[in-house]
Amino acid sequence: MKQVLALAIGIALSASACSDPVAPATPTPATPTIPETFTGTLLPLGTDTHPFTVTQIGGIEVSLTGVMPGASVGIGVGTPSGANCLLIDNLTAVASPNAQLRGTATVTGSFCVSVFDIGDLVESVNYTVTVLHS
Repeated sequence: MKQVLALAIGIALSASACSDPVAPATPTPATPTIPETFTGTLLPLGTDTHPFTVTQIGGIEVSLTGVMPGASVGIGVGTPSGANCLLIDNLTAVASPNAQLRGTATVTGSFCVSVFDIGDLVESVNYTVTVLHS
């Protein structure tokens, strides 16, 4: 009987030592609720960068809401690197009240939004870009 009990305890101990660790729960991304609006004047062949800080893992939405005079420009979101913004995602956009870029910040910290000439500007334009984040 003692041998059977010792064998059962040995098997139980070795089985528990072989189990995989439980992965931590994945955080639920927060809905973007913090709006930040940036304005500026974009020169032909220029780039303007604006920093913002994400305090919770969650959504990011970028909207180019105004360009005067009307033109197509590039918008992008990324991480700051000195005076530059290393873009994670970008596209060509025209002014619209709807978000043109959407994504999820999987880490908290410093981010940036850039507005840049895609090569079409013949004069400077004034722009407004809004970032909605957590």
